[in-house]
Amino acid sequence: MAELLIRNSSVGFINAIIFDKDGTLSNSEKCLLELAKTRIEFAVTKFRKLKISNLKIILLRKLLHSVYGLKNQVLSPNASLAIASKEQNIISTATIFTLFGFDWFKSLSISEELFDEVDIFLSSNRPNMQKHRTLISGAFDLLLSLKNKGVRIALMTNDTQAGIEEFIFMNKLEGIFDCLWSAENQPAKPKPEAVIELCKTMNLNPSECALISDADTDLRMAKKADIPIVIGFTGGWETPPTLAEKKFLIKKLNELKIHSTH
Repeated sequence: MAELLIRNSSVGFINAIIFDKDGTLSNSEKCLLELAKTRIEFAVTKFRKLKISNLKIILLRKLLHSVYGLKNQVLSPNASLAIASKEQNIISTATIFTLFGFDWFKSLSISEELFDEVDIFLSSNRPNMQKHRTLISGAFDLLLSLKNKGVRIALMTNDTQAGIEEFIFMNKLEGIFDCLWSAENQPAKPKPEAVIELCKTMNLNPSECALISDADTDLRMAKKADIPIVIGFTGGWETPPTLAEKKFLIKKLNELKIHSTH
């Protein structure tokens, strides 16, 4: 096992660390902000085609800004777009649409169509968006240090498998992660069973692991899965997330150090 230190103080011994991706390892705020704005504009266009009144269009904008966590051109790290999966955001968007008189089937259909159209638009017109998802300062050095000290590294995210692979490729992280857990794996986070199953794939018990994330949903998930070292990270956003579920809190990844006991 290896000794994990935060600001040079020991917090316990581990065999693995489970990392969240967006906002923990990846600078994702600009991409997510662009995604939020584009989805809102596409939704407004759709509603105008459906002959929705201008007053309701204004309300639609306000509600979508709220549910996505967009305010004054800043994206909240505690809102659904930053934390939830694509499927969960489709559901939250469809729920907003029901407030305008559409039944659930119609609302869900509009929402799914909207998300697909935005994905196609951004891939065609913003092909370099993923390139902006660079590693957060200190991430590469930390991952390399863990790897060199024999600590296993897992990545658990609500991104798709394709999104994970692109992130790894763009940041030259091939061979770093021992386990990948995407939104397509079942159970998906933030179910505690997701952590338990991930640990099984590494032949480890949750008690041998630490987890680090910028989201309370992840931190609570880790606690329920009996991860003993639950670390909140606040350095990945312009407006730091508010975290209540952490056991430990860091602002910079270089506050974490590893000491091999071998």
